[in-house]
Formats: sequence, C-alpha cells, structure tokens
Amino acid sequence: IGLQQDPMLVAWCDVGNFFQWQALTTTQAGNFRIPIGSSCIGGMAVANQNLIWTDLDLWAMNYIGYPETYGFNKIGAGAGLASSHAAMQLRGAVYWMGKSNFYSYAGGGVQVLPCSVWDFVFQNINTAFIHNVRAEPNTPFNEAGWAFPSAASSSGENDSYVKMNITEPGAPWDYGSLQRSAWIDLTVLGPPIGAAPGGVIYQHETSPDAAGQPMVSSFTTGYFFLGDGEDFVVVDQILPDFKWNTFAGVGSAQVQLTFNVVNYPGDTPIQYGPFTVTQATQYIFTRFRGRQASITVTSSDLGSFWRLGRVRWRIATSGRR
Repeated sequence: IGLQQDPMLVAWCDVGNFFQWQALTTTQAGNFRIPIGSSCIGGMAVANQNLIWTDLDLWAMNYIGYPETYGFNKIGAGAGLASSHAAMQLRGAVYWMGKSNFYSYAGGGVQVLPCSVWDFVFQNINTAFIHNVRAEPNTPFNEAGWAFPSAASSSGENDSYVKMNITEPGAPWDYGSLQRSAWIDLTVLGPPIGAAPGGVIYQHETSPDAAGQPMVSSFTTGYFFLGDGEDFVVVDQILPDFKWNTFAGVGSAQVQLTFNVVNYPGDTPIQYGPFTVTQATQYIFTRFRGRQASITVTSSDLGSFWRLGRVRWRIATSGRR
C-alpha cells in the first residue's frame, strides 16, 4: 500500500545511524512539523544551520542538542521557493527564486533582490511547470542565474534564463533564450556544466565560441535621456568605448551598434545603423534628433572578445519642437 508522508514534516535520523528514525529517549532521532504552508519545497545545508523552504516561507533548522535536537525558526516570511532546485549558494550568501520575487540570505537576514527585468520572468513564466526552475550559479563570473520555462514553452521545458552579477554595483541583470534543464557549478572538471532538454551536455565559459562556431551575441540597453528636461537633442558624433581583447589576446573583434531613438516613451523607435565598430574606429559619424535613445549591440565573428564601456555622445540642444 505504501506510506503517505506529511508534506510539512521534517524528520531526522539518529546520530550516525541512517536506519534509526524513531524518536526515542535513547536517540537523537526526531521530527518537526512546520505549521504554516502546504508543503516543503527544498532544503540546503549552509554554515552552522540548515535551511528549509516551504511554498510560503523560509525556515532555519539549528542544532540545539538533546533532547529536542533541532530548533526551528521562521526567518523569511513570504520568501518561499519556486522549485526544489531553485536555490543556490554563491560566495557568502544563498540566492533563490520564489514565485514572485528573487531573494538572498546572508548575515543581514533575508532580502528581496530588486530585479530590473522582473516582468520578463514573472509575467512570462509558465506557472504550470514552475517546478522545472533550475538555479544556475556561475562562480567564475560571480553570476547567480535561473533557467525557467517561458509562456511560449508548451512542453514546460526550460527555454529562458535570467541572471545577475552579485559583485557589480547595482547588481545588473540580463536575460535571454537558452535551453537548460540541469546545471552544475564549478567543479574539479572545470567551468559550469549545463544539460539541454534534448540530452546534450555543454561545458560553459571555455571559449568565446560555441562548439567551434561563432557565438552570436546581442543585447539592447534600456532607454536613457540624451539631454535634460524636454529639449530635443541633435547627435552628430558618437565615440564608442570597448575593451577589444583579453590580457594576452588580439583585438580583432567586430561589433555592430544600432541606435534606437524616440521622442516620447512608448514611441516606435527610429533605428540608425547598424554601424560596424572595430578597435581602429575612433568615432561614428551620424546625425539624428530625439529625446531618448537605446543601443543595440551585436556581434557574430569567430574567436573574438570584447567588452562594452561607456559610449560618449557629441550633442547640441535643438529646442522643444
């Protein structure tokens, strides 16, 4: 017939005896039923304590000795876990994805992580398959990421990702499309390893290319004001700022820049470009007028490395009409 386990019951065995789970006066085996929530979603052993996530909250499980053995305290109200694999340890903190926010836990307690791409994740996730969410820690690059199924994923397999850099000011986020159903962080085998739903296993961060083919990269910044107040601005020269190679590499990359210009938020942007930029490019000569702009950056060449810095603009005020 089998045994139906209480989904809110946390049980532990006797010290050094995995076969003794019965709570007796002569053992340290025992159990505790978490009183709030519908089920326990996941757990993790961290420094000096265990963490237990329910669908609603985060609980700390601390060793207090015989006879109770463990004490339980709710330390994150409303900070439940999206799936059993949605939490990770990275550097000195724990990061996880809930059903409506991202969270971190370190010395200062549980914190909500402000997410600049919140809409892409929580307004776009296929909630029927939220149990497929996978944490993607990337220790070499200090990134906390998550793979999740978007609304377009009818199969429920993870087809999208979101990640943040935990060391840069403001914790910048990015997102995109990537099929990964499993993930292992840095190991003795080297950089992180991810598995696609089709069964192919990839080792990440090993080269600037993708299995010997150019890695097509593209991103678009958010909109920013070209000038102050309500004035229109004319831009006639743009100075790109890139790092073109690694420490011992050759600056051979080619990058395409497209400028998306609007007069008011919500306007259909007018695109200028793409302009191809290399290490030899001193400036881009263009002429456009508007109030706000964003930049689309793309590249698709083989074996190249580049990093975007701060693009500078030569502007002149052009009135309010």
